[in-house]
Order: sequence, then structure tokens, then C-alpha cells
Amino acid sequence: MTPVVLKVTRVAPDGPEPLSPPRSRAPLFRGTGDTDYVCGNCGSVMAAAMGPRQHVTVQNAVCSTCGAENEFPVELRN
Repeated sequence: MTPVVLKVTRVAPDGPEPLSPPRSRAPLFRGTGDTDYVCGNCGSVMAAAMGPRQHVTVQNAVCSTCGAENEFPVELRN
């Protein structure tokens, strides 16, 4: 998978310290392609295996691992 690091728009309330993502966290979105979109703060996968024709329905999302708000790129938004 090719990782794309998302832009952090607001850091977690606990501060900007990056965390190691637990392996048990599930992504918010899952596709059938070859690109993973990862949190710009901790590296957790927020949108997994997205293909060129697959989109997310939101502009921003909060990482379930570290609480940082991330912005999805325009080309990935629906």
C-alpha cells in the first residue's frame, strides 16, 4: 500500500506528541485500491486501500487513535 499522510488541522487535546498507533484500530473508511491515508499526527490508517474512483463523505475526520483532526485531500472527497 502507498501511504498518504493527511494534513492535521487540529492536534489532539492532550498535545502534539505523536503516538504509536495500536494495531487493533480499524480505519474509518475501507476501499479496494492500493492507497492508505494516514493520520498526520500518529500514522494510524484512517482510510485504507482507497482506489482512484473511491471517495470519503467528509472533509475532516478525528483520528480514533490520537484524537487529532485530519483533512482529507480534495481529490478524495465526494
